[in-house]
Amino acid sequence: MTHPSKRIYAITLRKAHSFMKAQGLDPTALLANTELFEADLAEPYNRIREDQARMYYLTLVRLADRDGVGLEIGWLTAISDLGPHGMALLAARTVRESLEKTWELRDNYNVLVDWEYAASDKLLTHTVRCSEPDEQLRTFLIERGLATLQAHAEELIGSTAKPVRVLFDYKSPTDFDQYKKIFRCPLRFSQDKTQLSYPIELFERPIETYDRQAGEVLGALRVSLHEKLSSGGDIVHDVKMALRRAPGKFPSVESIAEGLAMSSRTLRRKLGQHGVRYQDLLEDERRRVAEDLLLNTTMPIQQIADQCGFNDAQNFSHAFRRWQGMTPTEFRNSRN
Repeated sequence: MTHPSKRIYAITLRKAHSFMKAQGLDPTALLANTELFEADLAEPYNRIREDQARMYYLTLVRLADRDGVGLEIGWLTAISDLGPHGMALLAARTVRESLEKTWELRDNYNVLVDWEYAASDKLLTHTVRCSEPDEQLRTFLIERGLATLQAHAEELIGSTAKPVRVLFDYKSPTDFDQYKKIFRCPLRFSQDKTQLSYPIELFERPIETYDRQAGEVLGALRVSLHEKLSSGGDIVHDVKMALRRAPGKFPSVESIAEGLAMSSRTLRRKLGQHGVRYQDLLEDERRRVAEDLLLNTTMPIQQIADQCGFNDAQNFSHAFRRWQGMTPTEFRNSRN
């Protein structure tokens, strides 16, 4: 079951998106039925609803139409793909420290899959649980998660990061060469749980990229970013992105508030806490679109006015003169 109120960082989807585009898939088709646009994924810390992420991945596995795509994407996911959070993990002293940092922020990256880890005398075991009802999507999510974990382990401490065993709670695929290549250990399918286990001594293994000063700086940046986003400091960004999705059809404050699961009154109040109003952000976006189209296209003024949400060219010209102190035509000519 997905939770519309739960949100994850857009950076979580970006590796899958770039991978599938490189495979020749139309990004518009990938985003169909998600209410997402390319601009939503371009901003790494834009918040994506969990139900949107599920629909995105469901579309992906249908379009990919082959086994093992989750393994491929997970295996290609580098720690640095997590941005400042990932760089802080690379600067950690030991695997234990890196894992603990990962755990602190897992809900911001983790979607549709629940993780647990436990250390015994001999093993460090990661357990994966996924209640996704669609079998194909469920396999993809588990494959991607486990392959990402293994890729990150090898990035931290090299090829010695070899699991003891991996258990899967689904049937063996017809071709599991990819599984053997990535995990390099005994694989057991049709088990009652999904687990990946490492020798416990890897837990305290030092990380070659450890840098105390870099770790402190990146750690502070990581915490600061997390606190800012968690406290709702990205509400201004959310509204900007909502306005940017459909030039010429800018959504009302009520529509944006509904998409953010809050009342328009609450949205206005939150924006006010950051010293801005919805109308200010709308005006900024209209100006940005106008300047871009005037400088980078030969689009007629009337059409640009339409794209900026104005009823006619005269109202657009009056607004543009207020922004720039000159008419749209004068602005275009002055930059040529």
